[in-house]
Amino acid sequence: MSLTLVELKRPAGERHWFPFTDEEAGLGFTHQWWYNNPIHPGFRGVFLRVLENDIEVARVELDNEVRIDHYADVPSLGATALEIQFIEVHSDHRRRGIGHAVIDLLRNRYPGRRLVAFSEGVDGFWSSLGWRRHLHANPEDAPYFRPLFIQPRA
Repeated sequence: MSLTLVELKRPAGERHWFPFTDEEAGLGFTHQWWYNNPIHPGFRGVFLRVLENDIEVARVELDNEVRIDHYADVPSLGATALEIQFIEVHSDHRRRGIGHAVIDLLRNRYPGRRLVAFSEGVDGFWSSLGWRRHLHANPEDAPYFRPLFIQPRA
């Protein structure tokens, strides 16, 4: 499998930007994650399309601003942390190992960074990568926060 990461760039002079268009809606990706939310000028993250033979098979949103200090037993990551805000494999291309391959591409693209992710109910995926699960530091609040997974140290 040969995958390519394509970074989406805000067009010059565009104040409110939609990285994914309404014309793409309903085409195998979760609507509320990718559409109808304008990206404001102060956004410091990155949007990536993942292509296989010029066909979009996955999407990724990364965020440089990561707050994990309210989780229990987390290592000090400082500015090395890079959050995978969302990662999604197109519905027609799931169960082929694309998610794992995308994580490998991200590790290679950002070698000085430690990837982290807040699980959206796919704890098994993050665990299968060898990532460690962390819960909110306050056990009473833990049920209201998504589990945090952190990439192992290289």
